[in-house]
Amino acid sequence: MGQKKIFSKKKNLTFKRALLIWMSSLFVLGGMVFLLGKFVLSDGNDSSEVDNDILYPPVKSYEPISYATPGKNYNATPSGQIDDMFQGLTNGMKYPEKLVDEKSRNILFIGQDKLTGLYDTIGILSIDKKNQKLKIIMIPRDLYIDYSPRVKRYLEANNRLNDPDFYKINCAHNIGPFMKYEGKFGAYSMNFLSGLIKEIFDIEIHDYVRVNPEGFVQIVDLFGGVDIYVPYDMHYDDIYQDLYIHIDKGWNRLDGRKAEGFVRYRQSNDEMGNITHSIGDYERKKNQINFIKAFIEQHGTLANIDKLPSLISTLNKYMKHSIGVGDVLTSYIGYAKDVIIYKYPIETYTVTGKDKYMNQRYYIVIENENDNNNSNNKAQN
Repeated sequence: MGQKKIFSKKKNLTFKRALLIWMSSLFVLGGMVFLLGKFVLSDGNDSSEVDNDILYPPVKSYEPISYATPGKNYNATPSGQIDDMFQGLTNGMKYPEKLVDEKSRNILFIGQDKLTGLYDTIGILSIDKKNQKLKIIMIPRDLYIDYSPRVKRYLEANNRLNDPDFYKINCAHNIGPFMKYEGKFGAYSMNFLSGLIKEIFDIEIHDYVRVNPEGFVQIVDLFGGVDIYVPYDMHYDDIYQDLYIHIDKGWNRLDGRKAEGFVRYRQSNDEMGNITHSIGDYERKKNQINFIKAFIEQHGTLANIDKLPSLISTLNKYMKHSIGVGDVLTSYIGYAKDVIIYKYPIETYTVTGKDKYMNQRYYIVIENENDNNNSNNKAQN
């Protein structure tokens, strides 16, 4: 009986000690996050924050003119506006699979090409508190967007209607300023891109984070690199992009610069510039997902709290975002605590579609269920 009491006391002491450690850690984390929010994170209301670097100035924006909609005929209001509820951004594009739980917290993360300004990496980190899991969803940059007449009016006004590059999702953010597209974020560009994602994938974007290549390099270096298996030799030199990738197949410890090469790699070339090995966008997305998983698993710990001060200056210089101080203190600190304590597993998913070559461009086209049914009916007939 005495041994049981001693065991019970030891158990209570162990529990109290663990609880004290967690409370102390969270107190420190809360303090650091407060500093992060106070000195770095803005409230996301400045529309010029992202839209200043749009590639195709000058932007011509005007009130939409009226046009016929099948089965209906809506005239412009006195202000020249059309009721948006009758006209979406696309011609009914819908992805056939449900990708996230409706109560998930969804953060859009973007990697931007430093030369073109296009979004080479588009992904969503979905925090599913209900099912206690993280999900990483990658969207191919070549995804074709079938824009509605409403959007095409603005493309035409800015001489982009027949520009095939504007029909890829990695260029979609440029259209937001054309339309002065309103939404929850301060930047028209991010409102438009998040609106597309909501319409096509039924995913509500709660916040966004956009990091340029140099910021990515700095963050990886700050955390000491990432251990990852490289599935094939990666050797590519491009003087125009100032991009030099030289990573051998097998297990590697990637520093920031090599990590940039790993996630950007699409092909290898020889000394004469001839292509010797090439991978598609799906394979590159697979590499990017594996890197993100490895980074979270190796560095997503409370032990890295002491790196937050250095991270503050890095993020401030190389990142744009919509996260406000209140969001950090009331939401994200709680999500981070749950992810670490309950050890959320990480699921990954890459959006798929049919490869098509149109208008001298390669696209990935989403096939709706109606399209598949029509194809099956034609085959049966």
